[in-house]
Amino acid sequence: MKIPQRFLLIDDDPFNNRLCTMALNKTFESPDVIAFTVPETAIEYIEDEYSKHPVKTVLFLDINMPSLSGWDVLDKLKDSSNNVKDNFTIFILSSSIDPMDKQQAADNPMVTGYLEKPLTKERLQPIFNDQD
Repeated sequence: MKIPQRFLLIDDDPFNNRLCTMALNKTFESPDVIAFTVPETAIEYIEDEYSKHPVKTVLFLDINMPSLSGWDVLDKLKDSSNNVKDNFTIFILSSSIDPMDKQQAADNPMVTGYLEKPLTKERLQPIFNDQD
C-alpha cells in the first residue's frame, strides 16, 4: 500500500493516540495525523471535510469506546457517500484479542485489517512496503 496523504485516529484513549502519532512520526516523514477521542466528533469531521476536500486517508479505529463503538462508527461511515468512503483504508486498532472481534473485522468489507495495540513502526512497515 502506498503511503496515504493523511492518517486519522479514532480512540477514546488520548495516550494511545499519542503513541500512534509517535509511531507514525517514526515511520514516515512529516505525516499528517489527526486524532479524535470522541467518535461523534470524528464522524462529523469526516462527513464535513471529506465531502468538500477528499484526501486518501488511513483510519485507525478502536473498537471499545464508551459512546460509540468502532463497529458503530463503521455503520455510520457505511452510510456516507462514496465520495467520502472511497478515500479511506480502515484498520481496526484494538487491545482486544477476542477471536470474534477479529472475525467481525475480517467479515466487514470496509475493514482492511486488524492490528493489536500498540501501533509500532514494526507493525506499520509491512503495511506500507510500497512507498513509491
